[in-house]
Amino acid sequence: MPEVHGPDCLSAWQEGARELRKSGGEVLNLITTIDAPCGFRPGWLTTYSPHIVAAGSDHLPDVVNTVFPVKLHSKCASRAALYGAYDRLHKRGMRLRRNRSRWGTYFGRLIAYGGTKNQLELAIQKLKSWPRYTAALVFHLSCPLVDQPRTRGGPCWHYGELIWRKGDVLDFVVVYRNHDFFNKALGNFIALGQLLKFIADASGKTAGRLICHSVHAYAGSRLSHLVTLAKI
Repeated sequence: MPEVHGPDCLSAWQEGARELRKSGGEVLNLITTIDAPCGFRPGWLTTYSPHIVAAGSDHLPDVVNTVFPVKLHSKCASRAALYGAYDRLHKRGMRLRRNRSRWGTYFGRLIAYGGTKNQLELAIQKLKSWPRYTAALVFHLSCPLVDQPRTRGGPCWHYGELIWRKGDVLDFVVVYRNHDFFNKALGNFIALGQLLKFIADASGKTAGRLICHSVHAYAGSRLSHLVTLAKI
């Protein structure tokens, strides 16, 4: 498996972009390791936003908020307040046709999977009460009871696992079935780092590494845009 590594989300994404450039825009089973994924500079959200190099492309803050609502979190005094505020805003937004999708958002699935289970809060409570385990806390972002097979679309992030290491350090391992390195990957890395920080802070642990397995990492016809955006 090809592997890339970086001290932060931006540098790791840039290394992944270099790997894609070398491979012509497509890499299978790319492993990205980020040593300190929780730190990021707000300026990245504008400097590296896909829409600035290709009209109609994603805005980086929107990609981030799909996985973890950073701005909303900063306004909420508690986890319960965040969950409630997100649920209200998401339901309000879904009233607009342009916002509707068959699978919702990743954060929505974390806090109300199948409409009920808050996987995120359950993991936090277990981290606060269990003795240490190494591989017992997982998040499922897709399920055959909810998601039907389709030729395209639907959740690309399928699975997440918290690895509880010595010293009360949490690593976060995630699997993406399909990973758009132009539109999504940097925003995904930033958001996953902030999600890891949220979990670690809430459970009294220390955030560790982010390890991402991109089963199909690609840029496709936008490889030249990716090279421009990543400044490589």
